[in-house]
Amino acid sequence: QIVCLEKSLEEMLTRVDEFVGMLDMIRNDTSQIVNISLPQIHQKSEDMRQIYRKIDKLESFVKMVAANVSAMEDQVTEAEGEARTLPGAFKKIFRTMNVSGFLNKPSSPKRAAQQHQEIPCVFRTDDFFPVQPEP
Repeated sequence: QIVCLEKSLEEMLTRVDEFVGMLDMIRNDTSQIVNISLPQIHQKSEDMRQIYRKIDKLESFVKMVAANVSAMEDQVTEAEGEARTLPGAFKKIFRTMNVSGFLNKPSSPKRAAQQHQEIPCVFRTDDFFPVQPEP
């Protein structure tokens, strides 16, 4: 009976030693996580916040460029529409003129009143992305 009790105690001591070893490993892992990994994760999250801010700024820039391009497309469409009326006016003038009359008289056809097109205000990328000197 004593031998059986000693075996059982030795087995229990072995298990307790294994358990203590596991606890030490867990403590070491926990201290490594708390002291090393957690600060690294925190630093990376700060870096990611800066990247998110840059992405937000880039999104607003893209929206602004899209609005400018849309406005410019509207102006181009309007100018193209006005330019299409000029060839039609010239065709009418040439049809009503005689070829011989055109050669004998150096007259110039009356030009249609040209409408003044405003030059659109174009953004500068340097205003949004300042040039930084290379290190």
